Amino acid sequence: MTALPEPSSDILDEVVENRRHLHRHPEVSFQEHETSRFLRERLAGMGLQVQECPTETGAVALLETGRPGRRVMLRADIDALPILEESGVAFASSAEGRMHACGHDAHAAILLGAVRTLAEHADGLVGSYLICFQPAEEIVSGAREMIARGLLERYQPQVTLGLHVASWLASGTVVTRPGLLWAGSDGFEIVIRGPGGHGGIMKRVGNVISAQAFLLERLESVVEGLEYQGSGCHCTVGDVRADGAWNIVPRKVVLRGSVRTFTPELRAEALQRLRDLLLETDTEFQVSCQLELVHGTVPLFNDPNVTATVLQVGRELVGEHASQLGRPLTVSDDMAEFLTRIPGCYFMLGACPPDTATPPAHHTPTFRIDEAAFATGVRMMAATAARLALPEET
Repeated sequence: MTALPEPSSDILDEVVENRRHLHRHPEVSFQEHETSRFLRERLAGMGLQVQECPTETGAVALLETGRPGRRVMLRADIDALPILEESGVAFASSAEGRMHACGHDAHAAILLGAVRTLAEHADGLVGSYLICFQPAEEIVSGAREMIARGLLERYQPQVTLGLHVASWLASGTVVTRPGLLWAGSDGFEIVIRGPGGHGGIMKRVGNVISAQAFLLERLESVVEGLEYQGSGCHCTVGDVRADGAWNIVPRKVVLRGSVRTFTPELRAEALQRLRDLLLETDTEFQVSCQLELVHGTVPLFNDPNVTATVLQVGRELVGEHASQLGRPLTVSDDMAEFLTRIPGCYFMLGACPPDTATPPAHHTPTFRIDEAAFATGVRMMAATAARLALPEET
């Protein structure tokens, strides 16, 4: 291989077209049936060997060059979020209450573009490429499910690669770091139960609404002082539900949130503090708090050698716009499950829209990204994959 594979203008146009189709038709975790069908049709149209997917949703394919080399797994997530879109884009979601508010539509479209680029340059490549469109990243469950159902044992990839768009980074930039990149996550559900009562009579004791306010006010104490490599751990609640009314104190309140930590020791400490806080709430309000860990994923670690290759390719493609992140972030992604089993790298692709002073936040109704960044994403995925497929030096 003398040159890195370069996508044609037709491929880059198709990436935008595919992304907009996926954006219009979002599907949430483990419900990505139409998305999966669309992806499989596109893969088959490129002449790839579409494989049986180990999970009900998702897509898996193989691109074989017939020449010795490593097998590289390219992964993208495909699920959307339960959010009502308010982005104002012309290709907004047609499914009320569902939205691609984190960029998974872009991830899938970029991977399709990278695969087509590799397929069109296959005569000059080596090794093989396992294409994995993974469901249910937003509930950090899809990767574990694919692994549990035999994806890695069946195809035995030797190295893996993925990307995530970042609306807070300048468009077209490439950012990653060796070692710890992102935090692990524990999604939790807390149920507070009490006797309920009349809004004109009930006071502090047994009042689950007052109890949840007490708990939320002290939630920061769960991770206070817990840091790793200059980054603090994080704990938030994003969903509070009750069946009360203006004159009814309910018998139950449900809170859903997450704890983000960087090491097993920090995780154990944060979860113990959360349990202690719930016990304090029980005692203070004479209610019953129950904690359930619903889903989670490990911290995301990049292999240093693979990351060095990613950054080298990045410098060749975008020069100084490829850089190393200074410290880990408290976001999470179950790409981490693959990276604990296969050496690889996850990198961030800057995609901040140029027409905004404040970057649109991920996981919000107004989330937007710059489609001009997709070209860099396709080039990075295709070129890095081709280089990683080269046989290891002996």
